[in-house]
Amino acid sequence: MIIDDCLQFATESEQEVCGLILDNRILVRCRNVHNEPDKNFRIHADDWKIAEAVGNITAVFHSHPGDRLVLSANDRKMQLKMGLDWWLASGNRLRIFKPVPHLLGRHFEYGVTDCHTLSKDVYHLCGIDLPEFNSVNEQGWWLKNENLYLKNLPLNGFYEIEKSQLEPFDIILRTPFHGGNPSHVMVYLGDNRVIHHDCAGNLSRREPLRPAHWRTTHSLWRHKQCSDLNLAGIYEDILAMSI
Repeated sequence: MIIDDCLQFATESEQEVCGLILDNRILVRCRNVHNEPDKNFRIHADDWKIAEAVGNITAVFHSHPGDRLVLSANDRKMQLKMGLDWWLASGNRLRIFKPVPHLLGRHFEYGVTDCHTLSKDVYHLCGIDLPEFNSVNEQGWWLKNENLYLKNLPLNGFYEIEKSQLEPFDIILRTPFHGGNPSHVMVYLGDNRVIHHDCAGNLSRREPLRPAHWRTTHSLWRHKQCSDLNLAGIYEDILAMSI
């Protein structure tokens, strides 16, 4: 099984190992020719050519020594250049990362880069995959008696908490439109800061929690597997934008 092949390969070196995934079912082992192989990797050009001749490259595989199952800033920079899934092995676990856009600086497009996709991508980069929340009425559901978040959060591993319990990765659900349903989510980062994306012409961003946010807060939610999440996934992605 390909996952077992990847995990076995990762255990064979104390440095980063690397390879290419063909058709999501075959691992082609490659040579790491980076000059700092303990913390980075570069696939030998000849190995890449050989893999291309054998099949369709659908993903890049590499490992992190120790237990560090998040993509580094360099990983994210190269992943987005390639536009491929990246398979990462670390601590005898394997995770598949999609080439989601950088978390900050996104332009708002409903259903593509909005507050839900941002929160979903935050969780993805940090260790948990969330499903798409489908809307019957699509855009404007928050004014059409549809409670998309209140319906789907409990169905997908979230439970409601009190403000005094707020911790990183908790979801802040707000009602930003007068007379509408709760329709905007922010992800709490700790230290009174959130990451979110609203539709008021703003880019996705980090910012302090303000009194105005609390005045429109409907409820707070925590995922039952929140202890599996790693904030480094967010900060490595932000760092990748500057290198």
